Parts: sequence; structure tokens; C-alpha cells
Amino acid sequence: MRKSYFVIGLFVLLSSCVIFKKKGDVKLETLPNDAAKKYAATITPDDLKRHLSILASDEYEGRETAMPGQKKAAKYIENHFIEIGLEPGVNESSYQQSFPVVLKDPSKVEVTFGENNLDFLKDFYYLGNLEDTVFNNIEIIELGYGIDDENYSDYKGKDVKGKFIVVKDGIPEDVEVGVSWGSYRNKLTTATEHGALGMITVQREFKERVEQIRYFVQNPKMQLHDKGKQQHIYSIPNLYISDSLWNSLRENNSRISMNIMTNEIISSENVLGFLEGTDLKEEIVVITAHYDHIGYDNGEICNGADDDGSGTVSLLEIAEAFAMASKDGKGPRRSILFMTVSGEEKGLLGSEYYSDNPVYQLENTVVDLNIDMIGRKDSLHENDQYVYLIGADRISKDLHYISEHVNKELINFELDYTYNMEDDPNHFYYRSDHYNFAKHNIPVIFYFSGVHEDYHKPTDDVEKILFPKLAKTAQLVFYTAWEIANRTERLRKNA
Repeated sequence: MRKSYFVIGLFVLLSSCVIFKKKGDVKLETLPNDAAKKYAATITPDDLKRHLSILASDEYEGRETAMPGQKKAAKYIENHFIEIGLEPGVNESSYQQSFPVVLKDPSKVEVTFGENNLDFLKDFYYLGNLEDTVFNNIEIIELGYGIDDENYSDYKGKDVKGKFIVVKDGIPEDVEVGVSWGSYRNKLTTATEHGALGMITVQREFKERVEQIRYFVQNPKMQLHDKGKQQHIYSIPNLYISDSLWNSLRENNSRISMNIMTNEIISSENVLGFLEGTDLKEEIVVITAHYDHIGYDNGEICNGADDDGSGTVSLLEIAEAFAMASKDGKGPRRSILFMTVSGEEKGLLGSEYYSDNPVYQLENTVVDLNIDMIGRKDSLHENDQYVYLIGADRISKDLHYISEHVNKELINFELDYTYNMEDDPNHFYYRSDHYNFAKHNIPVIFYFSGVHEDYHKPTDDVEKILFPKLAKTAQLVFYTAWEIANRTERLRKNA
């Protein structure tokens, strides 16, 4: 791993020498600056720990999107914005931008075979899309493996329209068919095309499989309400049962009934604090961090101290530093929007909602500096004096050079661009809230310290945070925002 990592790093370094050959064209205009240093120094390990010890405590129940702990965290953030003197970022009276989400709760699905009521996760589970609907006393037909291939078809001579089909898991051993038929998606799409109303898959290792996916199916799924962008190529129920259960049910020639009412519309919130600029106030610098986390895992609270408590408390301290500077008559020239978003863990929902329903025009948004997981050290670095930067050069080379100069003059971190590679197998560029700005051609930087063994686990706690590193990274973001907010010209975009 160390050797591979060195090779990747060398590749990125050499590539940078070629791509960024006009580095000298971009200079710092406002840094180093004694005033900036004074306010950056207010971002301290102690203050960060004070905030994080509250937001990442059990009292906040893992801050799961749209749940009570998330709403409690939203109020904490709002109160901080009020205390430091930021204006409401949504309208004259509101700091919170509410957005509707659809909660899909599979535990509400009711399944009956004849007179037998099945229990969720004990007798059945499902994967795939389920729309709210009711099926009453529907005929069931066994259909082998549910394959419809040019060399082999279970559908030959069978009429499945208006029925539920029962299929075996996997593919037959004695017939040559493509391995893609092992995927439930392929079988489900085919069943839908043939007019089936639902599919039941019989598994030999049902109990083992339930344990493997228990977290996935127990945690309700969310999506933005009425976003109008998701299209499912299949929309019929996809149930899984054990082979022993099916053997007992098939003897009675049972029919199936289902009551699927899983959808509930609820709300979540982004929290926006606004600091108006002086002479370039129409242009907006945005700083983001997601304050939601995953809630519980098998009954244990996941406090998300690093993911993304670390980014959230950094944003709170950066906001306070800028607010102090503004009160002292030290700018900023451009306005700054401090936005903590929710729903990141559910698919970047809050930042997507904001980018689709912006409070401030996107054409006036100069940059998004996004902070997500910056409080730990990963196994690829010998010490903690580094940060991964993702996306800085993709839309604006100016942003990349400014970031590099700021770091060299004031922080002296190792800036690691490993995850900025176009072919990054982790696809981190698409996995945090900056992406919903980048897709609108707004320059972005994603600040990140990498994954670790406590990622999305109950052990991601405050005592494991490296607070001196956290403070130093937050100061890097502060200085970068200071330069961008105060320089004469806004960032140029790549041709």
C-alpha cells in the first residue's frame, strides 16, 4: 500500500507540474495580513472541542436527517449564528431552510400468503423500489430462476401478466447464461417488462443474508420530495423469503396479498447564516459542512464526531472569526454565506435542495469551500500535518493556485491531491456537498482528512479527534475564504 500510494502521489505531483504551468499568474492580494492572523488565531482547539462535545454527544442521537437529534443540532447552530451576529440567511427572520423529504420505511410493509402473515426480517425482506400500493389475493406462479436469455428462458410458454412470480436466487449451474442474470435488478426489470406485478426470490441462505443487510433495510431511505429526477426502470415489489418457508407455503397453493404504505413526507433543514460584504456584497462566498449523521447502528448511537461534526464545528468557528473581523471594520468585501446542510448521508439532499432552490443567485456565488471529515488521520500518512484537497483545479485554476499560496505562506500542510484524480476509484469528488455547487459550474474545494476505522460506526467519538490538526485545517479554510472574499477580481473559471 505504501508503495502504491507513493506512485500515485508522484503521478499527481508530475501532472500538476504540467497542468498548472501558469502558477505565477495568480498572486495573493490580501495575505499574509496581521488582521487575518489575529482572527484566525481565535479558531482554537479548545473552542472546537467545546462545540463538538455538545453536537457529537449522545444527547443529539446521531443527528440523523429529519429526526429529533438533527433538529436539536439545527437549533444549536442557529443560536450560535445569532450569538455571533450573523444575519438570518434565508429571509429577514429565518436561519433555517426547510426542505421536504420522502421517508420510505420498509417495516410498514404487510405481506400475507393465504392465511399466513409474514414478519419483516424474520420471514421476508425486500430490495429495490416500492411505491405505495395494495395487492389483494394475487395469483403466484413459479418461474425457475426468472431468466429470459436467448439461450435459455424461464418465461417460455408462461403467462405472468398480473401475477407474482417466484424465482430461485442466482443462476442455474447446468445452463449457459450471462452472469448478469445473477443480479436481482436484471430479473426484476425482465419481470416488469413481462407484466408481472411482483417478484419473490427464494434464498437458501436467507438468515445469513438478512444479517448482512440488516442495517441497510432497517434504516429508512430518504429522497427529496417531488424532485422529479429519479426514474426507476422497475417499480414492482421485490421480496425475499427462505426456501423452507416457500416449501411450506407452496403446498397450500397460496395467493399473496400486500399492503405497501411505506412513504411519509417529513422535513429537514439547512441552517444559513449570512455576513454581508462591504463594496462587493452581491458576490457570495459559500462555506459548507453537513451537520447530519446516520443516527443509530443496531441500537448504538453513532455520534459522528469526525463525520461531519469536525466540519460543522470548524464552520462555526470560521463564522465567528469573520463576524469578529466585520465588527472591527475589517471586511469582508464580498458577502459570506455560512451554510450547514442536512441530508448529506441520505444522498446530498440538503445541498441539492439549496442548489435547486438557491436563496442567493448561483451566478453570484463565487466559490464553495466544503468541509467534511477533517478531524482525524488516515493510515496513508505518517503524521497528521496534511489535508486532502478535492476539486480545486477542476473549474478554476485560480482557486487551486490561491489555495496553494495560502497554505505555503500561512499553514504549511502537505496538500494531498490523491483523491482529486479523475479516475479516483472512491469517487470522493461526487460524494460530498460541494458537488451540488460544482455541477452548476461553481468553483469548489472539498477539504478532507480521509477515512478511518471508525467511519460510520458508533466509535466515531470526540476523544478520537485531533483538535490541533482540526484547528489548523479550519484556519486554512478561513485564510482561503479571506483571500477570495477580499481580492479585487473574482475567481476566473477555466476556459
